[in-house]
Amino acid sequence: MSVLVMVELPGTQAEKFLEVYGRHAARLDETAGGRSAGALHHMFVANENGTVLVVDEWTSREAFEAFAATSDEIRAVLAEVGLSAPPVTTAYRVLETSDRF
Repeated sequence: MSVLVMVELPGTQAEKFLEVYGRHAARLDETAGGRSAGALHHMFVANENGTVLVVDEWTSREAFEAFAATSDEIRAVLAEVGLSAPPVTTAYRVLETSDRF
């Protein structure tokens, strides 16, 4: 059973995030390794206030936590984005229903 993991990045703004991400995209693509660690889906989104959130689907919460614990490269890039507080992570169990797609 998979989990949806949402990570809010307090204090970030989408434009600044995209600027910083653009400078490090190749490095992040090479080192992030989320797929091999159990990530099924991954994207960044911004809410109506511009705050950036990570939206992932993982094979398990434990797989996400193990990956997050060893993601020094990602933390280094996030430091440039302007976090005003530690990221806030929430996991949701995906409910298997017939109308899911």
